[in-house]
Amino acid sequence: MTSFNYTARDRYGVLAAGHLEGQTERAVAIQLEKMGFTPISIAPAEVVGIYPQIEQWLANFQKVNPEEMVVFTRQLNSILEAGVPLITGLDAISEQLRNTTFRLSVQRVKREIEGGSTFSDALERQKKIYSPLIINMVRAGEKAGILPNVLDRISNLLEYDIKTADRIKSATRYPLIVLYTMIGGVLALNLWVLPRFAAFFSSFKMELPLPTKILMGTNYVITTYWYWFIGLFILGGYLIRKVMETEAGRYNYDRFILQVPGLGQLFQKIYLSRFGRMLAAMLGSGIPILEALTITSNTVDNKVIARVIIGIRDDVFQGQTLAVPMRGSGLFPPISVSMVAIGEKVGMLENMLNKMADYFDREVDYTIANLTPLLEPLMIFGLGLLLLVFALGVFLPMWNVVNIYKTF
Repeated sequence: MTSFNYTARDRYGVLAAGHLEGQTERAVAIQLEKMGFTPISIAPAEVVGIYPQIEQWLANFQKVNPEEMVVFTRQLNSILEAGVPLITGLDAISEQLRNTTFRLSVQRVKREIEGGSTFSDALERQKKIYSPLIINMVRAGEKAGILPNVLDRISNLLEYDIKTADRIKSATRYPLIVLYTMIGGVLALNLWVLPRFAAFFSSFKMELPLPTKILMGTNYVITTYWYWFIGLFILGGYLIRKVMETEAGRYNYDRFILQVPGLGQLFQKIYLSRFGRMLAAMLGSGIPILEALTITSNTVDNKVIARVIIGIRDDVFQGQTLAVPMRGSGLFPPISVSMVAIGEKVGMLENMLNKMADYFDREVDYTIANLTPLLEPLMIFGLGLLLLVFALGVFLPMWNVVNIYKTF
């Protein structure tokens, strides 16, 4: 994409100038015509000096993390509530951003708004940075005239996602430390400790026990074919990434995640909580329920549950209430379906969806609290088995050596 400077007149003949990005001048002219402008001149924007080029190149290696997006939406919400114009607010926020990618993105959004684009359309042209949830909720907020309120809802949803991710990291930190320690111990014993014992045992020309043969065979494979392991690891990672980019590959992976004992139930509750909270936020922002269900299916981050939501949307489109297809899906517990059904009857669907999300949040907390005690016996068993193999592999031949000396 190339940045172009343009001058144009609106339908009242008022002159306007600004910046737009496009493949060619003709593409920019078409954009201007769609926005109701008559182009007068379009020319590529000049880049002064080498610094902007270096900054643009560095931006390719940076990503916008959720915490930065929360700060952005919070600040923009406060600025708009104070009565500051949107363009002025975006300009002020971009000056404070340290993330080059994010700063350049906000500056592009500002230029496109100056050129006549809406805020949501400007965000939609940068889908790699702004999620469908943000884009569609901003669009609804613009239509309803409640953009500051919508930005506050967006930041709350993003903060909830960050909190959930932190809870999962906290629950899995101890098991991962144990796992990495076991892997490191296996490599250290195989690469440095075992070779010295093997050289010592071979000098006696005796028959080695099976555990020792297994350890020595593992050492031989690792030290001889280590480059094959690295190559297979890289190739496997590349193939997994390509498979995950396909619809079928991602669906099968997500289905496997939901079927893992213990972890599957945890992730299912997290996704259902996110479903309820996002749907409530979008309904509260004025987004129609069919469109809200479509957006939710695109942002729930699990293809299996996304297909279930799409099925619910199709049933709602046919005239059913939300609770009926939720009950038929087999995914939602009866208590959550009852909450939604009551909310639809009394006209408090948004409130009951939030209560449903709170219910799943409590279930998530309970599951996470019991996750580590559930994994501890498995980790202890694995660690004990590993130590047993190494102990037998090292000490059994030593006992044989002692017996050899006793015979003399």
